[in-house]
Amino acid sequence: MTVQDDELVNELNSYAGLESFNKNAYERELELCANLGADVEKLKALGFNALQLAEIRKGIADKIDVSKYTNPEMPWTEMEELRLEMSQGIDMSSYREQGFDLQQLSQIRQGIAMGIDVTVYAKPEYLADQMRELRIGLSKDHDVPIIFYQDPSYDSMQMREIRKGLEAGIDISHYASPAIPYMKMRAVRKSAVDGLIFSGGEITKYNANILEQLHLAHLDGVDIQRYIKDSFDAEQLEQIRICLKEGIDIDRHITGDMRGDAIKEIRLGLESGVDVGQYADPSYGWMQMYELRTGLEHQIDISPYAKPLYQADQMREIRLGIEEGLDISKYSTMMYTATDMRRIREKLEKGEITSGERKVAADSPAALDRTEGISDDAVLLNSMLAHKDDYISFSADDMLCMLKLPLRSDGASYTEELIFNFLLKCRIRMGIDKEGIKRMLRHINSGENYVVAAGKGPVDGVDGYYDFFFDTETNNEPIILKDGTADLSNMDTLKQVRVGDKLAYYHRATKGEDGYNVFGEALKARNGKEIPILKGEGFMILNDRVTYVAKYSGAISMVDGVINIQKVMIVPEVKVTDKKINYDGVVYVTGDVHSSSDIKATGDIIIGGHMESSEIVSGGNVIIKGGATCPIRGSITAKGDISAKFFEGVTITGKNISGNYFINCKINSSGLIKTYGRVGIIYGGTCQSLVGIETASVGNRSGAKTIINLGVNGSLLTEYNNIQKMISREEEDLRTLQTESLKLQEAGAVDRQKMQWKIKINAAIGMKEAKIKELSAKKIRIQAEIDKGSAAQAVISEVAYAGTIFVIDGIVLRIENDRKTYDKMIVKANAQKDAIEII
Repeated sequence: MTVQDDELVNELNSYAGLESFNKNAYERELELCANLGADVEKLKALGFNALQLAEIRKGIADKIDVSKYTNPEMPWTEMEELRLEMSQGIDMSSYREQGFDLQQLSQIRQGIAMGIDVTVYAKPEYLADQMRELRIGLSKDHDVPIIFYQDPSYDSMQMREIRKGLEAGIDISHYASPAIPYMKMRAVRKSAVDGLIFSGGEITKYNANILEQLHLAHLDGVDIQRYIKDSFDAEQLEQIRICLKEGIDIDRHITGDMRGDAIKEIRLGLESGVDVGQYADPSYGWMQMYELRTGLEHQIDISPYAKPLYQADQMREIRLGIEEGLDISKYSTMMYTATDMRRIREKLEKGEITSGERKVAADSPAALDRTEGISDDAVLLNSMLAHKDDYISFSADDMLCMLKLPLRSDGASYTEELIFNFLLKCRIRMGIDKEGIKRMLRHINSGENYVVAAGKGPVDGVDGYYDFFFDTETNNEPIILKDGTADLSNMDTLKQVRVGDKLAYYHRATKGEDGYNVFGEALKARNGKEIPILKGEGFMILNDRVTYVAKYSGAISMVDGVINIQKVMIVPEVKVTDKKINYDGVVYVTGDVHSSSDIKATGDIIIGGHMESSEIVSGGNVIIKGGATCPIRGSITAKGDISAKFFEGVTITGKNISGNYFINCKINSSGLIKTYGRVGIIYGGTCQSLVGIETASVGNRSGAKTIINLGVNGSLLTEYNNIQKMISREEEDLRTLQTESLKLQEAGAVDRQKMQWKIKINAAIGMKEAKIKELSAKKIRIQAEIDKGSAAQAVISEVAYAGTIFVIDGIVLRIENDRKTYDKMIVKANAQKDAIEII
């Protein structure tokens, strides 16, 4: 890789030198160290990890004496601290001699580097996190009177809440007390910022969660005071507050002894329109309520398991059985545990449990005379029964019974009564063909098998299904014209409905009709399965529980089975002289959006004409039928997809982004960037796509610099690396605190001062553990995005022009000469992720 390529990667922020999650990070750090003149073989022999190598590399680049920390036993965080001290020219030896730990040293050093008088907080009684809050308060950017929270008896989170209150300019005297937990402080501070001031009595009386609910109720414009007087706790109040906000009448369904989770299940049921009276009972726990609500939403009869004595997991097994149309009587007794129920249910689903196993042999009979000349019917019947395999046979599934009557040498005759008695003795119970037996006896053919009984097959019920009275499909593909360009006129996602319009009708599942075999054994039919009620916003279910109608007029859409009706603002055009549009719903501009306009909507934004140098922000999709040109300024930001006839000079951020061509645009896509037809082209500017691009051509004949950056972008990598480092630091802090806690435990009896110190350390340990858990969850979410981008590629169907630069996983490929294809070329990273290949 050339120096220019390194600079390009740095410019795109694709690699910050700490990609410890990347399997190639170690090798890349060694390569970078080698480029700076380090003895790579020695570094490899000593066994440094990638993070340690990064600190050595940075130290060499800063021209400091890295030998002072070139020790594989030293954690990278300690290396980093020593490197920063030397780089900043700060001597921390006196503070080390005083016994400050690594995290405390870091806070003192940062304060010195900022020009702060660190003597205010460089004291052993402060933990590192407390030092940080004091340092921030003293900094020029914040500059608050730290005297209000300088008392070491405050923990770091309490200090933070007082500092933020001082920054917001509110009266912190209401909550600036070491006796008030930080969560309560936070609730009081946030409420004060929003204009709700709690009295001292309220702060003392209510816990943090109730104060937070009062704050949220203030923002929602509802009154929950009477519920607080009735001693409802915060979890209960949260659900009640949501109901009051949404106008849901929940009072008659709840009691004070229901947990918040139980009230939530009632609320969700009311929102879904089910009969919550069937489970709004304090005798049910919230998990039982969940199973009952789910059953109602799946439109089944919940009465077989609506019994408080069932555990929630038992209810679940019965519910699943009912939904599958199984015979739940096989396992619904309370003597079975949920595990037993599941085992039986799964066997019923597989057909391993049957109602009978009776089989009768089906060999061909031989025509033999075994009555020895006796013609009595009783003797003949006994003879037939003794050799019944010679007379009777069955189909494999016992649905047909065949009878063969061999000729008799003794002159004995077969009668209807004899045949019926024989069949009865052979346990043939159902489907006997009396008329067929009469015809058989009139014209007996001794070599023929006659069907004398037939079972009836089960008829399965029909599953429930919906008829929709609006177009549920979203047309996101334009029409490709003869000249290869795309026509977006058919991509109008605006499907309007009026209040009261019928949206859907549910056809309930039908019951199956059981069958039987010739032995009278029942053959169970599968009952049709009910499917869940429709979810979404802007519609309601009528009292018949099958008809869905719109609650108000608006634009309707259906995504992943969820219906959403949003209010619509329709305007002919938008000009700079118009007010900024900020609308809770869909905005449909039938004409043009002129230069210097601003449109913001929570739903889709559809522009029937052209957009010029404007700012567009959408909570849904954006469709511009006439294209977007932004020679001066202009951007389009959407949570969904963005489509236009073309884009010129636009900054675009969204999921999947498509158009006929992109010229000099800055694109950031969390999905796919796509052009249409053989004339589709991307040239000039930069494209960042997590998934990849599909286009006819990239670059142009004049060699315009076009950068295609695929896979994980630099900001995502940086965020991931920062979280990695934060977790590492928090874990280091946690180990330090745990060590200190262990020392205090070993010390045995302690005085009052040490007891306070022990309490403070234990509280800090809890906060650190919670922080690590929160960061780890965030790290997992970002890792999922990184994994999504691992297969990013560019698919080009015409030509990649010279001057185009591809960057994938920090690897650079410059197209030096025009490369044409007669089929398609794919540009992607190779399996080793160390080079870009074109196939």
